[in-house]
Amino acid sequence: MSDVAGSGRSSAVRLIFEYEGSEVNLVSQQPVDVAVTGFDIARVSRPGHYVETRNAAGLPLSRVPLRESFATSTEVFPEDHADPITRVDLDAPRGAFTVVVPASEGATDVAVVRLTPRSPDASFIAAGATSPVPGDHEVVELAKFALNSGGSDGRSG
Repeated sequence: MSDVAGSGRSSAVRLIFEYEGSEVNLVSQQPVDVAVTGFDIARVSRPGHYVETRNAAGLPLSRVPLRESFATSTEVFPEDHADPITRVDLDAPRGAFTVVVPASEGATDVAVVRLTPRSPDASFIAAGATSPVPGDHEVVELAKFALNSGGSDGRSG
């Protein structure tokens, strides 16, 4: 983001992703003039999917939740309107989603991640703990992409 690096102020980027099965692709990124606040990495995150902005060292700067992404089922509308609408599992989930992330100075990459509760290991149980620490999650990286420095859209990956 050329305006971000030179200005010293936060900016934002609209990212459009497509996914099929476990493959995630960034299809567009566009700078937008909106304030994206409250997504600093220090906040407690819940299990789910997120987009992280990261610096050149790979350290996360922000984490924005992805709501209604990675659908594993779909609604099926019956031909006969008297029949109920049903939900069926997809064999190969696929779709697209959009997210706006802060692109503060120093943000060089974005990563799509999944947070899952960390499983207690043997040392955790041996220490007498009965449940994991709240907010203690394993971060699984699904895909990582460079932020465009020119601010144009286009396929990345």
